[in-house]
Amino acid sequence: MIDFLFVQKSPFPSFGPMFISAVLKKNGYNCDLILASEEKDLIKTILDKKPLIVSFPTITGEHKWILETAREIKKKSKGRILTLLGGPHPTYYPEIIKEKGVDIISLGESEDAILELICALKNKKDIKKIMNLWIKENDKIYKNEIRPLVYDLDNLPFPDREIYYKYDFLKKASVKQFLTGRGCPYSCTFCANNLLRKIYQGKGRYIRRRSPDNVISEMKDVRKKYGMKTLSFTDDNFISNQVWLDEFLPKYKKEINLPFMCNVTANLVTESLIKKLKSAGCYGVSMGIESGNEKLRKEILGKYITNSQILSAGKTIKKYKLILKTYNILCLPGETVESAFETILLNAAIRPDHTSCSLLQPYPKYDITEFAKKNNYLPRNFDVDDVFDSIYSDSPINVSNKNQIKNLQTFFFIAVKYPKLIPLIRMLIKLPPNFVYKWLAKLFYGFYMSRVHKLTLLDIVRYAIHCDPFKI
Repeated sequence: MIDFLFVQKSPFPSFGPMFISAVLKKNGYNCDLILASEEKDLIKTILDKKPLIVSFPTITGEHKWILETAREIKKKSKGRILTLLGGPHPTYYPEIIKEKGVDIISLGESEDAILELICALKNKKDIKKIMNLWIKENDKIYKNEIRPLVYDLDNLPFPDREIYYKYDFLKKASVKQFLTGRGCPYSCTFCANNLLRKIYQGKGRYIRRRSPDNVISEMKDVRKKYGMKTLSFTDDNFISNQVWLDEFLPKYKKEINLPFMCNVTANLVTESLIKKLKSAGCYGVSMGIESGNEKLRKEILGKYITNSQILSAGKTIKKYKLILKTYNILCLPGETVESAFETILLNAAIRPDHTSCSLLQPYPKYDITEFAKKNNYLPRNFDVDDVFDSIYSDSPINVSNKNQIKNLQTFFFIAVKYPKLIPLIRMLIKLPPNFVYKWLAKLFYGFYMSRVHKLTLLDIVRYAIHCDPFKI
């Protein structure tokens, strides 16, 4: 019998389940994870494990599949198995507790809440007053406030990678990911951090960092157990704390000394910083541009970074021959075909090695979603179920010449890499959206993604077998 079983739709490791599993196992409870994509009969596999609780890491877009699966579990287990939804979606949209098949939702950072829940259930104690949890019993909902944030992240055990690495294609991946902290200093309207900071107001320091020694110890542990050739720091802004970096980077160089990638913001990029990163083993950085139009970036996205800062950062990064990946968003409220081309031209000016371009998804209660509703960029009857399951497939936002902008998203990387083709692309985007454009985008995306992240051919084949690597 399993105490706590994660069921995850996407086949990509996530730190939320890893930390929760580590805390549960440290306290003597058993925990496991199933990737839905790897099961021929998902429901049978779940029932065979006889879990006390099935937990779904839930992101908006996947929530519809999760609700269907949760209902099936409740039906086939005759109500014996409790279902819990955690992660971003229930945190921002707790109303999902009202849906049939959902017993519990967990809000925010939930390691301690889940531990308390399992302990109470195993000891047959009341669970209705556990902080961070909303409980539904006999159609009555018991709502509990969020507990204070974990102040010292070093007190958490290392993430339990074994729940994912039991799958060979994940264990053998040459790139391993690490998370050194939680929180971000910025309040962009399209980002989860803006909403999370509001939810946690008065609940402790939002931005926290593990000690350099703690992170280094985890890396040594992962290298010993699983091996790794390169690694990636998934922190939203790896360079936000210069004091921490000055302590961490020399230790990393001395004790780990593997090539790595990290996320940066243009306003914090300096020549001295890039020098330090390069010296420590950094081979590439990812940087959010979002829009090439300063007005859209500032007034719609709440990202107060100028084009000149982006150009300067790009120049510095290229000077030190680091790989540069950029993140961009089209279909913003107020977007036009010309503003979309501004985004392409700004990218082309800094010559990134790879670009990611998504279509805006108005997630529940985000500031940008509320703005879009008030200004008629979303229909009056817009519902959370109208959000698409992929940030690359479509957007519910109403903009003029939307099909042209959607087509431009598929040509985005080609236009940035080969700006001389822009006149031709201007003509091609006037045709209806079609699968040829989509597959052309996937081909270029996959090829350059493999180069940026130092993926081997074997890595690419492994991921391609288990998922559509571009539906993320």
